[in-house]
Amino acid sequence: MAQVSRKKLDKTIESEMFIQFWESISRLKSTSDVSDFFTDILTQTEQTMLTKRFMIAILLGRGKRPIEIARILHVSFSTIGGVASWEKNAKPRTKKIIEMLIEEGNWGSLLDRFEEIMDKLPPGRSTDWHLAGKEKYQRQKARSARNSLR
Repeated sequence: MAQVSRKKLDKTIESEMFIQFWESISRLKSTSDVSDFFTDILTQTEQTMLTKRFMIAILLGRGKRPIEIARILHVSFSTIGGVASWEKNAKPRTKKIIEMLIEEGNWGSLLDRFEEIMDKLPPGRSTDWHLAGKEKYQRQKARSARNSLR
C-alpha cells in the first residue's frame, strides 16, 4: 500500500495539484503516451492494482459473478466489493464512461480467455458436477462459434 505523509497539505495547494495532474493527463493523446506516462510514475504493483480494479469494474458490468472474478484475477472479495461500491456510487459521468467502455471495447477475446481459465478450474464444493459439465460444454461451444465468426 502506498504511504502518504500524515501532515496534511493546504487545501488550496492540494486542489491545484489535482487540477494540474488531471489537466496533464487530459493532454495525452495516444495510447503509447498514456502508457509511457503511467509506466514512469506508477510502480509495477500500482499498475497491476489499477488494471485489476479496472477489469473488475468491466467484468461486473459484463455480468460476471464475484466468485468468477476472484478466481480469474486472484483478488479478494473485499476488493471486488470495494470496486462494486465505488461503481454503484460513482458520478453519472463515470458510470456512463464505464458503460461506454463495456459496449465499445473489444473484450470478446479477453473474456473468452477468462472463460477458458474458469473451465480449467474444477467446480466448487456442493456443486452438481453433471450440471457444471453441461454448462462448461455450452460455454466451449459458444466460444468456438464466436471464434469462427471473428
